[in-house]
Amino acid sequence: MSILAPSPDFVYGNTRLRARKAQLLTEPAYDALLDRDINGVQEALTQTAYRPDLESALARVSGKRALENAVRDHLARTLDEMRSFYRGRARELVDVLLARFDLQNLITLVRGQVRAQPAELILAAVVPLGPLGNSSAEEVARRDEVASAVELLISWRLPDPDTAATLAHAWPRFERTQDLAQLEHALVTAHAHRVERDLANAPTTLRELIARERDATNVLALLGLRLSLQVGESTALPAPPDSGRFLPGGRIGDNVLETALHLPAVSDTAAALAGAAHRRDWQGPLERYPSTGDLPLLQRELEAARVRWALRLFLSGDPLGVDVPIAYTVATENEARNLRLVAEGAADGEPAEAVRARLLLPDSPGRWAA
Repeated sequence: MSILAPSPDFVYGNTRLRARKAQLLTEPAYDALLDRDINGVQEALTQTAYRPDLESALARVSGKRALENAVRDHLARTLDEMRSFYRGRARELVDVLLARFDLQNLITLVRGQVRAQPAELILAAVVPLGPLGNSSAEEVARRDEVASAVELLISWRLPDPDTAATLAHAWPRFERTQDLAQLEHALVTAHAHRVERDLANAPTTLRELIARERDATNVLALLGLRLSLQVGESTALPAPPDSGRFLPGGRIGDNVLETALHLPAVSDTAAALAGAAHRRDWQGPLERYPSTGDLPLLQRELEAARVRWALRLFLSGDPLGVDVPIAYTVATENEARNLRLVAEGAADGEPAEAVRARLLLPDSPGRWAA
């Protein structure tokens, strides 16, 4: 007789998130923010769940920076509160869902230190969430020497022991080559492997969310390599890094990616990638790419597909599983992205129509415009 492990308990947390979903900004709420200056956007947001974050940010700074800080802090606070709703296996799965912020913060800190950016500028880009979202980030960002900052990350085993060990292994090579892209690729790959292990026996929807992110990264990297050859920036494909050219965890395997990379026509490459992805919402963007050659547009379209896929889980997903945290997390991230675009448009005096065209609105089925 075998005793089955209890299923993850998402009931309490999902009930809380469904209530909080009403606080997410709707399409009319975004429309009310357009055609305003920074002060007007801030005033409108004080009537929303952003009020405490705005008040806190305005006590320290002003203008666009205050708005950006409020958006960042609201994102972190909201997702940290979401994490607190879960225990046991459910909490472990939510931690995997939020692990992207650990990697984002690590890359932000390392990149900022290597580029000798001021600590305040580095910290403004750190999302205060997870092991690198607190005083640890400030300690690293304020180190006078980049080597000292890296040593701190390694000794504190941040953001996790495996990624810190990769940093320790990759750092001496960076000191010799000064190849920041190679260092970042090693860190991203190590983190991807760690997440892949954590996804063992995870629900299909969580694996698909991560797979969409990994596949998009790999597809864009592959097409970028082809484009650099096409415009003469490179004369031959570079050798794959030690950690491999592509990230693990996607639907599109390494063998398909390598084969697609060497196909003679970009249309054949795009078709091969679309076929291997097995996603209906990827078909159109990849079919259009050969005629446009517009990688930023493709990136936006694949991100739009990911967001819309995740938001549908509010209605079609398992109400007693990880689908609700997935939908809520992606919706909150998308809202932060939209508000940063609103802030940029307000600061630059950009026409409302131009700003709106770049927003991915949860209530709008239209395609994300270029």
